[in-house]
Amino acid sequence: MTSTCTQCGAELLPHTSFCRQCGTAITPSGGLQGDERTTVLFDDADIVATQRLDPRTTSPDRARLNLPAPAVVEIPKKSTTKVVLLSSLFVVVLIAVVCAIALVRTRSSRIASGDGLVYPGARKLVDMVSEGGGRAIQLETSDSFEKVDEWYRKAMKPQKVVQLTSASVVLRNDKTTATIVTENNKTNILLKIVP
Repeated sequence: MTSTCTQCGAELLPHTSFCRQCGTAITPSGGLQGDERTTVLFDDADIVATQRLDPRTTSPDRARLNLPAPAVVEIPKKSTTKVVLLSSLFVVVLIAVVCAIALVRTRSSRIASGDGLVYPGARKLVDMVSEGGGRAIQLETSDSFEKVDEWYRKAMKPQKVVQLTSASVVLRNDKTTATIVTENNKTNILLKIVP
């Protein structure tokens, strides 16, 4: 005896609890179940397994249609994958090192060099580098004012010279300003260098 769904009229399969067409719940007597029921645990004898449907092919028969066989894709072995991964990691590290070296060289080339203008034998008191690459160096020597002044005039070849007092002078060229002052038997030199 086949029963039909009272909601949509579809044929009901035996031992099912809902209509496979419209989803309406079915009571054990074959009618529709309108109320909600609590979940019940069944014994193994009460469980009806889902039946498998007959399999059918969904793709065309390749031999009948004269289609070539599908290409076989070979999956790389784990050792090949490790070699590729390690090679990639090596290349990334190498690029990072080259970039770091280039950055350091670029930064150091932007810093104004004043090492050629450090008075021989002078003690360096201050050596500061600004963010823009400029540099300030303060030196101290026991040599006489005249000797230091003469050395800087030859080394810098200044375009401007301002004699402030008999014991102080300012020398200036395109990139460097040197202020030379003598006091307490010491000659102080302040160099301001722009990049």
